[in-house]
Amino acid sequence: MWHPMNGNPVRESEPDKSLQRAAALVVPTLSIIALLLGIMIVGCGGVTLSPGSPAMSLTPSSISFGSVAVGSTVSQVIIVSNTGTAALTVTQAAITGPGFSVSGATVPLTISPSQQTTATIAFSPTSAGNSSGSLTITSNAPNSPLTVSLTGSGVAATYLLGATPANLSFGNVNVGSNGSSSVTLTNNGNSNITISSVTVTGAGFSASGVAAGTVLTPSQSATLSIAFAPTAAGSVNGSVTVTSNATNSPATVALSGTGVQSGAQHSVALSWTASTSTGVIGYYVYRGASSDSLARLNSSPTAATQYTDSVVTDGQTYYYAVTAVNSSNEESTDSNVVSATIPMS
Repeated sequence: MWHPMNGNPVRESEPDKSLQRAAALVVPTLSIIALLLGIMIVGCGGVTLSPGSPAMSLTPSSISFGSVAVGSTVSQVIIVSNTGTAALTVTQAAITGPGFSVSGATVPLTISPSQQTTATIAFSPTSAGNSSGSLTITSNAPNSPLTVSLTGSGVAATYLLGATPANLSFGNVNVGSNGSSSVTLTNNGNSNITISSVTVTGAGFSASGVAAGTVLTPSQSATLSIAFAPTAAGSVNGSVTVTSNATNSPATVALSGTGVQSGAQHSVALSWTASTSTGVIGYYVYRGASSDSLARLNSSPTAATQYTDSVVTDGQTYYYAVTAVNSSNEESTDSNVVSATIPMS
């Protein structure tokens, strides 16, 4: 090579071979360091794989229990999942807040990759008012700890039992036969109601379907079946009484019915002038042993303006009245009362 200034030849220096040898040692040295750091070197091509690690997720991330009656308990479930590639070890489940508790997951516990477990969170308020708290899950996951926020409101407990209908009339039932009907019992409060007894009065009446010890949760209903099996002719009044822990206990339903001899030879024919009111769909016919103790004879309105009472007892005096009814099952006041005395055969 010629020097550009003086034109004299200059010898170019050769590369330092010791530096080349040092550079050649870099890759093996890095490989050794990588092995010391726990990185696995695969094959002569130097492909590396990182070790697996766990990852934790909680579902849902928050829970609202809404309004819960004091003395009652409402529960919800959370799911603890391992979305990582190594075993997840849960070491602690800590809960805070008045009325909140956790169960169903005993720590420490291990969750395999792509697996999950559950825990149950309960809210049992001891007084009225709002409550807030949290559930904190601690594990060996890099994103640990995770927290689920909790809220709920304690409300005063109410115990109300409804019985529908309040009055039950069986009308005429042949002696030796059975008439049947039912009463619906409904928990109209926000706390459980326990039925302690069902008692019936009145000859021929009986009740079944709801036993002592029956528990009705809020808004739950039960059907109480009532039967009337007269053993003699004549009108019978009675009642069914349901006793419970409800504040309006006992709930009482009035019962009435008339036992009649089958195959009676006499009948009473009634007729009346049609109502001029708008929307009338039919008429109910009432009968009683006196004018102030009338009971409905027909279970559904009759569209006709006449009615024949063919189940009567010799020597008995009956009193009758009629009401008009519209499509909303609203009845008019009673018509004038008429009477009929059945002659002896």
